[in-house]
Amino acid sequence: MHSSPDHPSVPDLEAQLEEWLAAALSSRRTIAPLLEQLANFNESQQQPVLAWLPILSRINPELAYQATQQLLSRLAELDPPSIALWLEAVINRYDQAGLQAALARLRQGPQRQRQQQATVLLAEVITALQAFVTGLGGRPLLLAESDQPGPYTNTATLFLPPFIDLLPSQAGNRSLYRLLAAHLWALSRFGTFFPQLPEQLHRFAEPEQAACRYLALEAVRVDSRLAALLPGLARFMRQWSAPRPLSPPWQQAVQQLTTPEATAQQTLALLPQLLGQPLPTPLPYHALPLWQPAVTTLCQRVEEEKRRFRQLLGASLRQMSPVDMPVIPGRTFEWHPAEDGMMFKLRLEGQPLRPPDELQVLARSIVQDLGQMPPDYLSAAGPSGFRSDPPPTHAAQEERFAVTPASSEPLFLYDEWDYQRNSYRKAWCYLYERPIPPGSEPIVAQTMHKYQGVWQGIRRRFEMLRSSDHWQRRRLHGDEIDMDALLNAWCEQKAGQEMDERLFCYRQKQQRDVAVLLLVDMSGSTKGWVNRAIRESLVLFSQALHQLQDRFALYGFSSMTRQQCQLYGIKSFAQNDLSTLETAIAGIVPMDYTRMGVFIRHATTLLNQQEAKTRLLITLSDGKPEDYESFHGGYRGTYAIEDTRTALLEARRTAIHPFCITIDRQARDYLARLYGPARYVLLEDVRQLPLRIADIYRKLTSG
Repeated sequence: MHSSPDHPSVPDLEAQLEEWLAAALSSRRTIAPLLEQLANFNESQQQPVLAWLPILSRINPELAYQATQQLLSRLAELDPPSIALWLEAVINRYDQAGLQAALARLRQGPQRQRQQQATVLLAEVITALQAFVTGLGGRPLLLAESDQPGPYTNTATLFLPPFIDLLPSQAGNRSLYRLLAAHLWALSRFGTFFPQLPEQLHRFAEPEQAACRYLALEAVRVDSRLAALLPGLARFMRQWSAPRPLSPPWQQAVQQLTTPEATAQQTLALLPQLLGQPLPTPLPYHALPLWQPAVTTLCQRVEEEKRRFRQLLGASLRQMSPVDMPVIPGRTFEWHPAEDGMMFKLRLEGQPLRPPDELQVLARSIVQDLGQMPPDYLSAAGPSGFRSDPPPTHAAQEERFAVTPASSEPLFLYDEWDYQRNSYRKAWCYLYERPIPPGSEPIVAQTMHKYQGVWQGIRRRFEMLRSSDHWQRRRLHGDEIDMDALLNAWCEQKAGQEMDERLFCYRQKQQRDVAVLLLVDMSGSTKGWVNRAIRESLVLFSQALHQLQDRFALYGFSSMTRQQCQLYGIKSFAQNDLSTLETAIAGIVPMDYTRMGVFIRHATTLLNQQEAKTRLLITLSDGKPEDYESFHGGYRGTYAIEDTRTALLEARRTAIHPFCITIDRQARDYLARLYGPARYVLLEDVRQLPLRIADIYRKLTSG
């Protein structure tokens, strides 16, 4: 067979298929059937297959082979946009749950084509829904496409349908997505799932029947709580709450569960009288009757949070308690919820203690799962009790950072750019924002003493930036004559035109309007002199900016795979007092890897919350972006550079000015690609860093 514009040659197609699918082939599985089907299509029809195959083969050869089979069987009926939506959904499922889940999504076929413009896809609204669910409060929750016929939750993730087209308008279907997400959130927030639920359900002769009725009743109870909490959403809920035919026992149960004081225990008490009654028709936004995933995830979280809570409370005890109060094994704390129900107070022998924010977040998650703070969480007994020895030394701090973040810590999800796919990996990176464990070294005093000879000069250069004079030209009144305006007026007069009377100028002082966020690399390569120079630089930088009165924030970052991206708060924008800055800077120690893209995206989010004329994002790093990763290729090389570059472009599109200070001697090979030729500086000697960072900042903000 000869090649033509409409029919590429079979040998060419065979070579391409063998290259991309080689790892998935065997003696029983060859490319012959695929090749025979593909050769029946013309070149334009083959193009989607040949475009997607190399992308899928880099992800997983088995996924590529089976996707080719599925695609060829539907190729005649699908257009390229539909193919792209289908395969992107499959790839996202692979990223989230692995090969088997991706193959299951592949077998489901493409999403239903829009019969009308009213259909709303989850991919179109998931970012807005994530922000909506975060705003509801409680434990941070993830959002993902459901792998079941309907929505459900495992108390850590809300699983939503891939599209909604029940209403005749897009606005209505978007509202239905919000209602669905809010209902799933409420199931977790208002105690539907708890550790003893399996035991309670197995008291009945038919546990699954009891579980279906329990979840149907709980849907009524949490809807009532949700309507009281969100009146605007309640009006939309009433559109779906047309009277349903209910037997008298169901009517009585519903009446009891719509009171504000109703609980899940009350729902369980009502089950015996409903076991013989038919189930009412569920509303479109109600979840599937699944309780096993929720209880499994909850029980795992309960064990982890207990360990984490006791550890954090013990580590924070000396900062929270009076200095002269010794830590005695067996001592118990008193636990008091505050008036708003969201903050908590501790008392130790009558003395009030202020728990740190991280402990408050963890406590809220524990109370949300268990309904109370168990007394044994507050007891300092046993091998896992609180430490009575002094805080760990600076040399031992690395071990403290190695703790896996608990699910109660503030969690942010960010996409990551995959240049090989030419698309984002959705919600790929898990970023935890947490305070940096304090260090004990007197780094501020040591640094100021070391640089006392040059500090005055640095401070004077910063003071010159405090306010700048700007000429206001072409004014009717002023201190001096505007020579440019006068020359133009004279020319106009000579030309027979009316002379402009705005011939004066004056100086006007303008206050600075700057917000700067400094990202500090805490990867394992920043050891020894590098770590020392970074900490000294932050001391001089923060002292100078504090006197300059520019708004600034300092964050350290380190990663260990996409699921452990940890951002350490050294100083936030809201923190004006520098009293705790010394212990925070002293706590900066070398950590793991440098997955830079996710941290730049989070820094962009933080900077966009600041109302400032000039917003700077300065990255202080000693090397190229890199992370330990198990997926094909890993986060290194071109992949890491392209993701970082895309994150920087995203920042620039929001009027943020990125800049990089590096001590990597190979930086010239990649920094121009990342930042542009004028947006980075390379320091040959790390010992120059403390002195140069002040001058660099002055140049960035004085132009």
